[in-house]
Amino acid sequence: MPLPKIDLPIFELNLLSMDEPVKFRPFLVKEEKLLLMALQTEDEDAIIKTIKQVINNCLVSDIDIDKLPIFDIEYLFLNVRARSIGEMIETYFVCKNVTGNEAADDGTEIPVECGHMMPVKVNLLEIKPPIREKGTKVMITDKIGIQMIYPSLKTLKYVETVVQSADMEQVFNLVYECSDYIFDEAGMYYVKESDRQEFDNFMNSLTQEQFDRILKFFDELPKIEHDIDHKCQKCGFDHKLHLEGLNDFFI
Repeated sequence: MPLPKIDLPIFELNLLSMDEPVKFRPFLVKEEKLLLMALQTEDEDAIIKTIKQVINNCLVSDIDIDKLPIFDIEYLFLNVRARSIGEMIETYFVCKNVTGNEAADDGTEIPVECGHMMPVKVNLLEIKPPIREKGTKVMITDKIGIQMIYPSLKTLKYVETVVQSADMEQVFNLVYECSDYIFDEAGMYYVKESDRQEFDNFMNSLTQEQFDRILKFFDELPKIEHDIDHKCQKCGFDHKLHLEGLNDFFI
C-alpha cells in the first residue's frame, strides 16, 4: 500500500516587475538540505546557484527566473523561506557603541567599543516589498537617452563592486548587459542588435557627467530593506539597525 501524498499550500506574492501575482509552494526537506549545504560552503556563487534552484523548484507560476530583477528574487526568496520554515529568523550584529576609552602607548586615548555580538530576530513577513522610486530611462542629453534593464541573477555579483571599480572594461560590461536600447528623436537602437564595439564607442564618447548619470541608475535600484530597534544585551545601547539585501538576512 503506497504512502499518502501530502498536499502543499500554494501562496501568492506581488513582485515589482510582474503584472500578475506569482504563485509558489513552500520548499521541502530536500531543498532545505541543499540550502544548508550551500551556506556551509560560504561560497557566494554556490549560494546564489542554490537559491536559484530552490526558487525554480518552488515556483508554480511559469516564470523565467533568469529574467527577474535581483530585488524581486531576493523578496521572493525571503517569502518562500518564511512560508517554508517560519517567518522568524535570527541574524547577528556587532555592537559598536563606544563604552569608554583606553590609553595608547603614546599617551593618547583610544575609543573602546562594546563589541557584543547581538542576536537579532527578524520577522520576514514584516519586510515590505521593494519600491520603484526612479524610472529606468536615463537621459544623456535633452534628446538622447538610454533605456536600462534591471540587473538579474547573471549580473548579481557585479552590481555592488563593478560600479566602484577602476576597471572600465568590467563597468562597460555591466552597463552593456543592463541596456535595452538607446533612443533619440529619430528612433530606437537596440543594444544587443548593434555591434559591441559600436556600443563601447558610444560610451567612450560621453562626458564623465553623462556617464555618471548611467552609473547612478545602479545606485538607485529598488532593494529590500528593513529597520529594527534593538537594545544591546551587554551595554544597553539602543540601536537602530538597517538590513539591506540577502547578505544582511542570511549570508
